[in-house]
Amino acid sequence: MKLDHCLDYYSQQGLITSPGSYQDLLAQFPTEIAELCERINETILIDFIVNMGLVSVPAEHLDDIQLRKIADKLAKIVSRNGTDRPEAANYEKCLLGNCRDLSLMVCSVLRNQQVPARVRSGFATFFDQQKYFDHWLCEYWNQQEERWIKVDCWMSQIQYRQEILPPELSGGLLELDYNPYDVKEQHFITGGQAWVNCREHGDNPDLYGTYEEFLKGSWFIRDNMLRDLLCLNQLEPLPWDCWGLMGRENSQIESGELVVLDEIAGFLNQAVFTETTLAEQLARLHIKEAVLASLN
Repeated sequence: MKLDHCLDYYSQQGLITSPGSYQDLLAQFPTEIAELCERINETILIDFIVNMGLVSVPAEHLDDIQLRKIADKLAKIVSRNGTDRPEAANYEKCLLGNCRDLSLMVCSVLRNQQVPARVRSGFATFFDQQKYFDHWLCEYWNQQEERWIKVDCWMSQIQYRQEILPPELSGGLLELDYNPYDVKEQHFITGGQAWVNCREHGDNPDLYGTYEEFLKGSWFIRDNMLRDLLCLNQLEPLPWDCWGLMGRENSQIESGELVVLDEIAGFLNQAVFTETTLAEQLARLHIKEAVLASLN
């Protein structure tokens, strides 16, 4: 019964994933996962490619990653193209996005198809053998196999646009034993798993972070874990959102906070959630009103 409730909850759109007046547009997206990711990759260009200087986009497109809601993203896509599908390789018409944005789009489309889906915030293990990098995925419930399957639309775009990537990059990433449509457990660590790995199993917190040296450590893992909790509450934040005890300015974690964070990590690492228990854990942080205010 608890699992049924969980699946019903994640079959419904939330405030962030709701397409609003663009529901009919989402209905045109494919139902098969690989085809769905390809359609999204036609529509959203990952900012990684732009940041590397491989393609150019208008300067104002750099603000696309600040769009929180799927409805706003779809509105922007349609306003640039008159459709949800830019012409092939017309990068100036694409929406710019990151791993959170692509995962959110996958999640919204699947929920629109009544498939249970949710965004997860955590760390990829495959970018570097020595470090775990900030990364977001979407996972959906496969009814036939009775399991959650993780989908990495960001990495599927690395495959989709491999012809514009430099050989030293595409060669390394494409040689990985990595299926972006069914990501193995060893390739992705949720924020809660990362917290437990460091607190209980001796992992070095400084090995969790981003390419920027100042974005790493226990506080960064804490923030990714709490963003994962927000995602599971259908309040998917931006990757840099911080409320309450979150943020680098709060890098010194007090003992009382550690108790709460350990308990939240334990909760997040269980197999099944309910809307009620998720809301109870979020309420402990006293940030929901601030989160909701950011949506206006």
